[in-house]
Amino acid sequence: MQHFFESNVSRRKAFSIGGFGVLAALAGCAPAQTAYQPSGKGIVDVVIPYSAGGGTDTWGRFITPYFAEQQKGVDRYQIENIPGGESITGTNAFVGADVTDGRQTLVASATTYFQSMLGQSTVEFDFTEMEPLALNGTGAVLWTSSDSGITSIEDLFSNSEAYRYGGMSASGLDLIPLLALESLGAKLRGVFGMEGRGPTRLAVQRGEADLDFQTTSAYLKQVQPLVDVGKAVPLFSIGSLVDGKVERDPNVPDIPTITEIFAEKSESKKPTIHEAAAFRALQAFVVPGFFYQKGLWANAGTDPAVIDQYTRMVEALNADDEFAEEAGEVLGGYGLVAGSEARDEFRAAMKLDDDVLSFTKTLLSDKYGAVFD
Repeated sequence: MQHFFESNVSRRKAFSIGGFGVLAALAGCAPAQTAYQPSGKGIVDVVIPYSAGGGTDTWGRFITPYFAEQQKGVDRYQIENIPGGESITGTNAFVGADVTDGRQTLVASATTYFQSMLGQSTVEFDFTEMEPLALNGTGAVLWTSSDSGITSIEDLFSNSEAYRYGGMSASGLDLIPLLALESLGAKLRGVFGMEGRGPTRLAVQRGEADLDFQTTSAYLKQVQPLVDVGKAVPLFSIGSLVDGKVERDPNVPDIPTITEIFAEKSESKKPTIHEAAAFRALQAFVVPGFFYQKGLWANAGTDPAVIDQYTRMVEALNADDEFAEEAGEVLGGYGLVAGSEARDEFRAAMKLDDDVLSFTKTLLSDKYGAVFD
């Protein structure tokens, strides 16, 4: 069994501009998944279960050349996009191929994790058994337009009418702000089906929605200028995970976290059973949803030597000032985490208590019309 160890290859040479159809046949049905054939010597195949051009695809295409640079015998990582089924199709294909020698990896994101956590019947993967190689978290901020009439988070507690939240899918990343707002007892009406965070932001600016949720990097670029001129109001951030505790996001240190706000509100008024359940669900989903949102993965049973090497490569990249400068925008100002270091915490978050799972699925189906197989 061949493994790939350190050497130097040009980062620019290593950059993969696209897949070459290696796994196209795998997306159709389970029997074909065992037909995986390596692309060739010096190539690490990468499955990205999303369309080209999105945030996860961009992350995967950015990060993999830096790994190729450090690996002996690797010329490049070759990307294969297999979208479909809210990322289930491509991820099923990856685990079905059962490659464990480092020749094939998977780029996954929160939407993929949530499909597994929510127990979709078509899911054939289990992230509590798979091996994370490198993870990258991010933060996020809930905000509103100054024209909405919301001036502070307290307004969400007392409004007589439901505020409109604009999003993409209630069972995707929008689940995080929905649970957060449920935990605060906010009256909320979801407006879903938007095609990205750009449209959700514009919906608030145009008055078509009252609340929007942006990753921290997008917030700083697109929303902070509106805050600076009095046209937008930040309400809360997700925060950052530090030694197992949620702290304020260092990229937006003046914005309180939802954890802070929930604690303060609970001191003055005991949460209802519904609010407490929503907060428990939030605590479970936010770890894979944001604190370890994107990642490079290997199958269960992957050779420990492969995992150890990625740990060393992540450590080397985090110590590389040039990488930090080049990665600023793509990684959102947050460092890489070696999968071996976060494995236990990630797996624990993926194992939902039955009552948390039941609460979340009931909320999504009854209030937001989500369908579970």
